[in-house]
Amino acid sequence: MSADRIAALKARLTHMENEALRREDYLAIIKLQRAYGFYMDKGYWREATDLFCEDASYEQGVDGVYVGRERIHEMIVKLTGGNSGPGLPFGQLHERFQLQPVITIADDGNTAQGRWHELSMFGQYGESAEWGDGVYENRYRKEDGVWKIASMRLYINFVAPYEGGWATLKSVEGDWRSPALADFPPDRPPTDVYRPYPDVHVPPFHFTHPVTGKAVA
Repeated sequence: MSADRIAALKARLTHMENEALRREDYLAIIKLQRAYGFYMDKGYWREATDLFCEDASYEQGVDGVYVGRERIHEMIVKLTGGNSGPGLPFGQLHERFQLQPVITIADDGNTAQGRWHELSMFGQYGESAEWGDGVYENRYRKEDGVWKIASMRLYINFVAPYEGGWATLKSVEGDWRSPALADFPPDRPPTDVYRPYPDVHVPPFHFTHPVTGKAVA
């Protein structure tokens, strides 16, 4: 076998090995994000925040940016009614479906970005029921071979009552920060200021158009 043929086969083998590694990374990130959704469903806030890097950031809607695992944990507890967990109070519903992933892994295999769609259902038996919808643009980082969430950015599209649905929503006027965070200021201001449905806002895409190579509007 010629030297050129051997070199070509080695290059192909290296390419296949890299492809296999990226596939494993992709599946690990999918599992990571869906584990986050599962823990949020069940009221396991500590287990959810343990999925973040120590210096991670979290931003939801226009609430601003919270930095650090412990700050994120405290923020989640406040947003979910002050229940420290684990587990949800009797009769409470807190479903956070993590759907439609688009994962982009860096060439070095150590960082990645992901876009997800979240469908949520919130409620308290006999008292309230709501639908929610939003888009995540997240960053991930591999630490000691384990993928973790480096930053989570949830663009809330709406939270609407089950009765009547999102058709009943009116345009938001003024500040629409989460009331539960009124006494818990963020570490940094929001990176994007917008208004939820029925106003129109398309969260920016982290990836370019796969054909044109241009940024997605």
